[in-house]
Amino acid sequence: MFIAVPVGMNYRTERLPLVTFSLIGLNTLVWLVTMICSYSTQGESDDWIQAHLWLVPEQSDWWTYLTSMFVHSGAFHLLGNMIFLFLFGACVEDLIGRLRFTIFYLVSGLVAEFVFIAMTPDHFLSARPMGGASGAISGCMGMYLLLRARADIEFKYIFWFFFVKAGDFVIPAWVAISFWFLKDLLSAVLGMVYARQGGGVAFGAHVGGFLGGLALAALYKGLIPPSEPVEDYDRRIIKPERIRVTLPPQPAVSAPETPTIFLHDGAEQTGPFTLTQVQAKLRHGQIGREARYWSDGMDDWQDVVELADQPIA
Repeated sequence: MFIAVPVGMNYRTERLPLVTFSLIGLNTLVWLVTMICSYSTQGESDDWIQAHLWLVPEQSDWWTYLTSMFVHSGAFHLLGNMIFLFLFGACVEDLIGRLRFTIFYLVSGLVAEFVFIAMTPDHFLSARPMGGASGAISGCMGMYLLLRARADIEFKYIFWFFFVKAGDFVIPAWVAISFWFLKDLLSAVLGMVYARQGGGVAFGAHVGGFLGGLALAALYKGLIPPSEPVEDYDRRIIKPERIRVTLPPQPAVSAPETPTIFLHDGAEQTGPFTLTQVQAKLRHGQIGREARYWSDGMDDWQDVVELADQPIA
C-alpha cells in the first residue's frame, strides 16, 4: 500500500493566515461538539445532527448550505480536510487578502454543493446527505493552481508490502493538482453513470468546488483592480530608463556564492537567488521597488532595494 500526504510548498506567506486558522478551529470545534453529543446520547443525536446540520437536498433547509461546510463524518475525514485547508488556504489567503478569501471560500463551498446536487440522480429530491469542507477546499486548490501553477508541492510518503519504506518527493503544483482533479472527475462521472447511492466521498462536490475556484481566480486576475492606486504602483516600480545602479568593484571570491535569497514581487514568490543575481535584476529593472526579500536568519521580509549596494562577501 502507498500513502502520500502533502506537507509543504515553496511559498512563504507574508501575513498570518488568521482566516484559515479560524476556519480550521471552527471545523474542529463543530466536530468535537457533534462527537460529544453522539457519545453522551449513545448515538441518538446522530439523526438530529444529520437532519439539521448536513445538507439533505430533499429537505432544502437554507441554513444547511452553510452548516454542511463545517461537519465531518469522522476524525480522518476532518484531519485530511484540515491538512489541505492549511496548505492551500493559507497561501490563497496571503495572495488575495483575508476578506476576499473569506468570500471566496464560502462561494466555492456553495458552488460545490450545487454541483453535487446536479450530479446526484434525484437532484433536489435526493435524500443523500452531504457534509464536509472538501468542496470549499477544492476551490482553494483550483485558485492556487491558477495563481501559482509553477510552484512545487512537497509530499511525505510511506509504502509497505513485504517491507516498509518512507521518504519524501516534490511534484510541480500543476501536475499534482491536475492529477487529483482528473481522478475525482472520473469518479464523479462513474458515480453518475452507475447512479450510485448511499455514503462515500462526494466527488461531484470536489469537481464543482475546483471549477468554481478556477472561475473565481480568473475573475480575480482579470476584473479586480489592484489594492493600491495605479499611479502609486507605477511610481514604486523601477523603470529601466530611470534607474542606473552602479556597483563598486567586487573583490575576488574564493568560493561560489550560495543562493539563499527569496524574492516576493506582487503575487509571485521566486528563489533562491544569490546576491549577484539579485543585484543584476535590480540593475536591469526586473524587480519593482515594492518587491521584498528574505534570507535565512531574518525575522521578516525587507525591501529588496537594500541589496543594491551591499558588497558581495
